[in-house]
Amino acid sequence: MNPNILKYLRKYSYKEKDINRLLVSSFVYLNNIDKIQNEFINSFLIKDQDKEEKKQLDKFIAFFDSKFDIELLLELFEFVISPKDKEINGAVFTPKYIREYIVKQILKDFRNKGKDINLLRLGDIACGCGGFFKTIAEEYRINTEKSYFDIYKDNIFGLDIQNYSITRTKILLILHALVNGEDRRSFNFNLFKGDALEFNWEQVPLILANNGFDAIVGNPPYVGSSSLDEKTKVLMKKWSVSSTGKLDLYIPFFQIGLNWLNENGILGYITVNNFYRSLNGRALRSFFADKNYKFKLIDFGSEQVFKSRLTYTCICLIEKSVGTLIYTNTTPRKINDLRDNDFIEFSYNNLDDFNGWQLEDAKNRLNLNKLENAGKKLGDLFSIRNGFATLRNNIYLFTPSREDTKFFYFEKKGRKFKVEKNICRDAIKPNILKKESDLERLMEKIIFPYTTVVNNESDLFKNQPSVSSVKIIEENVFRNKYPKAYDYLSSHKNELSKRDKGQREYEKWYSYGRSQALNIYGLKLLFPYISDTPYFVYTDDKELLFYNGYAIVSNSENDLKFIQKILKTKVFWYYIQKTSKPYANNYFALAKNYIKNFTIPIFTQKEKQKFMKLKNEKSITNFLLDKYNITDIEF
Repeated sequence: MNPNILKYLRKYSYKEKDINRLLVSSFVYLNNIDKIQNEFINSFLIKDQDKEEKKQLDKFIAFFDSKFDIELLLELFEFVISPKDKEINGAVFTPKYIREYIVKQILKDFRNKGKDINLLRLGDIACGCGGFFKTIAEEYRINTEKSYFDIYKDNIFGLDIQNYSITRTKILLILHALVNGEDRRSFNFNLFKGDALEFNWEQVPLILANNGFDAIVGNPPYVGSSSLDEKTKVLMKKWSVSSTGKLDLYIPFFQIGLNWLNENGILGYITVNNFYRSLNGRALRSFFADKNYKFKLIDFGSEQVFKSRLTYTCICLIEKSVGTLIYTNTTPRKINDLRDNDFIEFSYNNLDDFNGWQLEDAKNRLNLNKLENAGKKLGDLFSIRNGFATLRNNIYLFTPSREDTKFFYFEKKGRKFKVEKNICRDAIKPNILKKESDLERLMEKIIFPYTTVVNNESDLFKNQPSVSSVKIIEENVFRNKYPKAYDYLSSHKNELSKRDKGQREYEKWYSYGRSQALNIYGLKLLFPYISDTPYFVYTDDKELLFYNGYAIVSNSENDLKFIQKILKTKVFWYYIQKTSKPYANNYFALAKNYIKNFTIPIFTQKEKQKFMKLKNEKSITNFLLDKYNITDIEF
């Protein structure tokens, strides 16, 4: 596609009517369609007398150096959705090959069961601009004798929360019929504007008479908790699968879709793959296990499907009948090469709904079971902590250019400042640490407007960090005792007030955005949020604060260095690669939920001494494999 097309559209307008007229008129002109009967399409055509619009149309048409087909129109319709709507409604363009795979698999399944596909009721309950319907219509034209008019009237049912999506779906489907030689004064559609979270499909006579849909397809909206409005949050909680973890809009769409299917109906989604491992997918996993649905899950891991969004996805084909779960992972472009023996079958009884499904092959399942049951769990042995969150690190953190006995000196945006040393603490960012020698080079200072009292350590278990109490410094004390630091933060008071969109009241205006991780006192193993390598960096600075990362905290140097050696091995990284959340470029999440169940085998003192002396990577790996009783593993 000529990049000037997108550049032009970006500047043109976000007004629905203007965009629709431009795109429809361009499509009709470039596809040499004339003498159109359809009244709906005619209402969008720019005429010669519309002089200003005609001038803009001529400019736009000049950018097209290749065919303007329905797929490109669909992509452009998705592109012109406003950024705000994309954030709120989770709209994203689904590639043709993904839509085709889902639709073909569903129709093939029905044909194999002897069902007459002419009679099927197929829905998309977040239809966007109608991409899945275009694919369904194509398949029906190939496999049946039905006209587009009858396909749209009898087989396709759509819902979207936005009026413009319904309008654009109609445009897309009518133009699709036109370019394939079918022009009518009007087409009849079963397209509705509404919210899938509360829409009642029983009010649609054809669906009621059919006892629900035969199939529902789509790409459910992916909208995180922070972008959801209050009404949506309330509606989501009416669906039981939304009862655990942070709300994500895509999760209830599984339950909604299955709810509106008839017996033996099929759900076909391309969606986010977090649900089978994440905390907020726990209730959904339990829902699937309770229902024992026949479930085919094709996981794309960290492979990207959507151009416009960094999202990790999978295809879910779920039949509303009793069965098992079958799983495979592959790259998106190889989905049509999958064979039956590429899938591993799982009974829901053997899957862990609470902690997450481990959907690996039998060999890996056995290895993972050993790694999680060889001894005590890491999360039970040690405190695993998240770092602090000021919500304005650019204000609180700084790197001194120089210092004297009383002050640190630094520069921000061309302005020079000094703050009292006694109100500052050392801080480090684990996300950028790779080895112990990085600590001094990457150390920062943070203004710390709190007082800390470390409690007595003598009664604590060896591996547990000391507990300290933290209290915000009163403003009059802050102003009088640390005037330079107070003045510096005061100069940023307006920016600090914008944290949490200005909707949260803090204990003091200079308090950190969150109170977490301010009272961590102890030796630490620092490690990043995500990584492509197991970086675990030891520090003996018990008062060191950290952000953008995690720490395993203890009062025992020997224990931390022993654990560090285990966690930096291929064995631990194998576990992470098989159980954690994948990111692009072979990065994986290292959050507490993903490492806490990794177990540490029981070592005798002699074994521990021998292990700590090993230097060769292969020797270290083999020693650990023997301790975990793992004989067959591929790194």
